[in-house]
Amino acid sequence: MMRLNNLSNPHEIYAGQVLQLPYKTVTAYVPPAQIIPDSEVVYGPTYKTFDLSSEVRRYNGYLAGYQEWVEGRLLSGSTILQQVAEDYSIGPRVLLALLEFQSGWLTSANPENRDYPFGLRDPARSGLYLQASWAANRLNQGYYGQLSGRDAVLQFASGERMRYDPATNPGTAAVSNVLARTTTPDKLPLMLGAFQQTYRRLFGDPWQYDVPLLPPGVEQPAFRLPWRDGEVWHFTGGPHGGWGDFSAWASLDFLPPDVYSCWPSQYPAVAVAAGTVVRSRDGQVILDLDGDGYHGTGWSVLYMHMTEAGRVTVGMRLQKGDPVGYPSCEGGIADASHLHIARKYNGQWLEADSAIPFVLSGWRAVAAPRAYDGWLIRGEEVREACACRNEKNAITGE
Repeated sequence: MMRLNNLSNPHEIYAGQVLQLPYKTVTAYVPPAQIIPDSEVVYGPTYKTFDLSSEVRRYNGYLAGYQEWVEGRLLSGSTILQQVAEDYSIGPRVLLALLEFQSGWLTSANPENRDYPFGLRDPARSGLYLQASWAANRLNQGYYGQLSGRDAVLQFASGERMRYDPATNPGTAAVSNVLARTTTPDKLPLMLGAFQQTYRRLFGDPWQYDVPLLPPGVEQPAFRLPWRDGEVWHFTGGPHGGWGDFSAWASLDFLPPDVYSCWPSQYPAVAVAAGTVVRSRDGQVILDLDGDGYHGTGWSVLYMHMTEAGRVTVGMRLQKGDPVGYPSCEGGIADASHLHIARKYNGQWLEADSAIPFVLSGWRAVAAPRAYDGWLIRGEEVREACACRNEKNAITGE
């Protein structure tokens, strides 16, 4: 990098200086593979009756007695994995199989690897919660990267980079993306085979859970803007990740009228459609639209950064336009109170700009090449995402 930018001193660079980064086109491909269906990696229909805590108790290994402090709360191992699976919308069986494959925590009472149970030997990510969150994030990166083609590249522990073969399904790409971070290209096929054996030993044939996640003809219901009629909110974030760094660009961000910092807004976000509240914790609300009480079937909508005071509770039935909660900085990363809203169908994060576009009161989301940039378009009207408040990103509720 010093040679590329004619730098004489690596310690002397300044704010605003434009640097060229070394870039190498990735032309090598990982051999094609299909070891697990897409619907098993996503927390979707095939998990409706799955009880993670019961599975952990049944095997009665180290995980069954594990506890860890997470954000001021002492959580069991089962609770940690359940929370991570729900947040990232990742299939719990896949998380358990990866955990067992890398460390034996599910079935062994005394595993050797206790610091890095998902195989990433990084002192900054030790412990179950950080390891599981890392794995779930990388599963999403592989899955949605291959699904969209936006990030269909594997990076190995050795630093080498290779592309997924086009014949590799997103579910297999997801698992490959986790395992690649702990191995080298020549060993990855063997690791995939060994992982599949571990999965089959625990849960049987993964293809028994193969169901379509987006059947033909799926259309978004009529959604309204997520604030009250007559209020002017600002469009501050175009299509970007629904959860974590690497899920689909499923989310949009909006700023309420009264907030310039992290104080909770006095203006509520409202339901875009009628539904049942199936999750309300840590700044999140999940609204299930098909009425079955399960977030992984049909349409569901995530509201993020809802402060605890005034937030709806699990089990409440909402009508379109009913208050959901008040935007804040609670939950996740935020530098100002705002609403982060995203869609899922059958547990799969849906790109806001896709064949099934995110449409709110006729405003259709359009992505830009860079996350958080983008537009909302309704007829001849255009609003551009901006971390600002002006007429170019202002939208009146209706």
